[in-house]
Order: sequence, then C-alpha cells, then structure tokens
Amino acid sequence: MTAVLDVKGISKRFGGLAAVDNASFTVEEHTITSLIGPNGAGKTTAFNIVSGFLKPDFGKVTFAGQSIEHLEPHDIYRLGMARTFQDPRVFQEMSVLDNVMVGVRQKGETPFWAIVRGAEVNSQWKAARERAEKILESVGLLARANEAASALSFGEQRFLSIARALVGEPRIVLLDEPTVGLDRGTFGQLVELMKNLVSKERKTILLIEHNMDVVMSISDKVVLMMQGTTVASGTPAEVRSHRSMVEAYLGKRHVAASQ
Repeated sequence: MTAVLDVKGISKRFGGLAAVDNASFTVEEHTITSLIGPNGAGKTTAFNIVSGFLKPDFGKVTFAGQSIEHLEPHDIYRLGMARTFQDPRVFQEMSVLDNVMVGVRQKGETPFWAIVRGAEVNSQWKAARERAEKILESVGLLARANEAASALSFGEQRFLSIARALVGEPRIVLLDEPTVGLDRGTFGQLVELMKNLVSKERKTILLIEHNMDVVMSISDKVVLMMQGTTVASGTPAEVRSHRSMVEAYLGKRHVAASQ
C-alpha cells in the first residue's frame, strides 16, 4: 500500500513543554488511520504540524511525495489536504451553501472567489455549485442550503464543516474529534459517511478520535501517541493488545495484572 502521508521525527516545544517529541507515522492511501492517545498526548499538535498551522522544530512531513513542513496551510490545502477542527468554525451569517462554496478550489483564484464573483457565473462556477450541492446532499443538509448556518444545530454545523472540507476534492481529509457533540442518529450517519468516503469516493482519512468503538470498528490503522511520541502503530487488533494501549487507557496496574 502506498503511503500518501509520511511523518518522520516531528517535534514541537512550547517553552519547557515538549508537546510532540520525535513522533513518526504513515498514512496509506484510501484508508482510515486513527491517531489516538490520552489527553495531552500531542495528537492535535501533530495535526496542526501536518496541516501547516504549526511549524515543527524538527522533523519532516511528506505529502504525495512533496515536503510540506515549511508550507502555509493554504498551500497545503491546494495540494489536496483538507482538515476540520474540534470546533466546526462555520460562518454563522452566511448560508449553508455559501459556507461550502468558500471551500471550492478554483484554478488561479482565492477560495473567496465563489462569494465575490456575483451573478456572472461560468461553466466552472456552475460545476462547483453542483458539486457543493451534491456534497450537501451526502451529509443531509441540501434541504437547508439557503438557510443561515446559525440556524443549524451543533451536530449539523459539524457536518457542514466536513462538507466544506470535501468540496475542494482533497486527496486526504484530517478530521479532529468529529463525533463530539453528535446525537445517536447523526453519530451513525457520520460513521457511514467516513466509510463511504474511503470505499466509494476513494479518499484517505486521518482521524483523531476518543471513541474507541468508532476507532476500532472503522480504522485500517491505529497510531497510539503518549507523551508526545508514537508508541504503537498497526491494525486495531494489534494496537488494542499493545502494552502501551492498556497502560494509556486502563493504567499500569492492569498491565501488571495481565502478565
């Protein structure tokens, strides 16, 4: 399997705190890779480094064969990497459809081209709008396309943020705690969406998730981080039985009891 993302030895310190310390992992194309670990393990900092929101003190990040650790987020986005955040970060006063259109990548144009262009549309614009509407339909929000994003529930806003990430046709999508705040119905909808993105749309997903039922049921690979570094990587079954996994989630006494 081809690694579309290769993270090697990244480190990031904030004063005396080593948030990420020589962490390494790979993400294979057309798979779901979950980055897990206890609070403070460095998962979100690693996400921020991979997506360009932070620059590593050391280490290398290669995406689709290109070194990207020195690039800005918008440059990485143009290469085909999109991400969401724990907070949906939607534009509250804009319509649901316009929120998605902001994420459209137009050749030679800024993302906001879709908003300021006005009534003078061309075939590229029409195709982009159709793509946005199709994605909104896939996340169950097409019927609310013309409503303000502020009218959506928190869970619906999370789906909107995912739709905005997908409309630019990224090769890989980074999802940061996507199940937080979802009710049982939308929870299941999100799991099916992630599965379909890989199996039908041929996307690649890198996921931060605390819900171990989700992680173990949908992941092709699981990467466990503790104290800023990666300590285990493999299939869900391999990582589930790893000593560090038991220690991270159940405590050292459970490790001793199992020996």
